[in-house]
Amino acid sequence: MTGSKPRAIASLGIVLGLGAIGTLAAWSDTATATSGVFSTGSIDLQLNGQQGNPGAYAFATLTKTGMMPGNSVAATLPVQNTGSTAFNYTMAAAATSSVLAPHLKVTVSTGTSNGTVCSGGTVIANNVALVSGGSANLIATPRPLAATTGAETLCFQVTLDPAAPTNVQNQTVNTSFNFNATTA
Repeated sequence: MTGSKPRAIASLGIVLGLGAIGTLAAWSDTATATSGVFSTGSIDLQLNGQQGNPGAYAFATLTKTGMMPGNSVAATLPVQNTGSTAFNYTMAAAATSSVLAPHLKVTVSTGTSNGTVCSGGTVIANNVALVSGGSANLIATPRPLAATTGAETLCFQVTLDPAAPTNVQNQTVNTSFNFNATTA
């Protein structure tokens, strides 16, 4: 029986070896994280409570016929942000082609209007000439408006240059004030 002892030891080694392999089980676990909701904000520039896009806001209070050199007209225009995100806005005046355009000077302020001139407030653009068939920057430095309730009232004053030449008599020009809002 001398051979059975080595066999017993060899058998015990195989059993222990298999037992060691069986106890090498890997542990595992999983976890999941869910995010919050993603949503977008909005910017909504309005002029006197109206969209002005795609149809232009009719700024009918800023008009004058029969102007003489030195005459002016003034009107106010509320600019509002009714969107959920703050924005900055700029504004330029585009004029139709006319010899009259460069002789019309535009002043924009945060003041008030008596129908002829703007008074008080802060001047934003001072005596900027319209560009015949082109665009003149009136608010080049972006102005901020807070979300939802941000608003300011602008006063526009358009003056016919006192030194306007006689060739601008009986001329007309149409002007649009183009506002551009971008997120702050």
